[in-house]
Amino acid sequence: MIDSKVRDYVRETHKIHDFSKKCERMVLGCIRFFPFKRATLFTYSAFSNIGEGLIQAKEGKITSVKWIKEDVRTIPPVYHALKNNKLRLLDLTQSNVPFPEKYIQQFDLSTIAVIPISQSNHVIGCVLADQYTGCSQSIHTQLEQLSSYFQEFFANRPAHRLSRRETEVLQHLANGLCMKEMAHSMNISEYTVRDYLGAVIRKLGVRHRAEAVAEGLRRGIIV
Repeated sequence: MIDSKVRDYVRETHKIHDFSKKCERMVLGCIRFFPFKRATLFTYSAFSNIGEGLIQAKEGKITSVKWIKEDVRTIPPVYHALKNNKLRLLDLTQSNVPFPEKYIQQFDLSTIAVIPISQSNHVIGCVLADQYTGCSQSIHTQLEQLSSYFQEFFANRPAHRLSRRETEVLQHLANGLCMKEMAHSMNISEYTVRDYLGAVIRKLGVRHRAEAVAEGLRRGIIV
């Protein structure tokens, strides 16, 4: 269970309408209230098995990690955590833990917590938290509380007003289809697809397609 101070922080965050600012506040709260120095937020599609970086919080600052895009099946411990919707703590100092060496080197990783984020039993993303500063005996308790913290942000599913076709385009986008493939599947022109995507981005109050997918998953518009 998270304490009242953290729950109040979540309630205040729910009042923010800008999706990107809400995500920033959510991830900053991770390093503010819990003994981790760094937290990185990812979206995840169970259809394509692609995980995409959004933002990273460290030392009270937010940086973009949108350049990270991986098929998580190539990272088995992360894939199994997301597939089974289970917390997982990885000790990357052990040689038998498969994890991309490029990220271990770039981010100086040693121990990392994989925290799935789900809505209506569908995993829609995850947070990777590392640089733990608490005592080793309490790390699993801290992870359970951190998981509850993130789930609080996705507990409410606001109504949406996307049309059927707009929702269809958003689902195709989440599945990894390009505009040409969407047009062929829906028997419409690429220009019409572009118009639908523009409407989706506008209605969801996001800035680009990756955020539209993340917001659509968060709201339960798509799966």
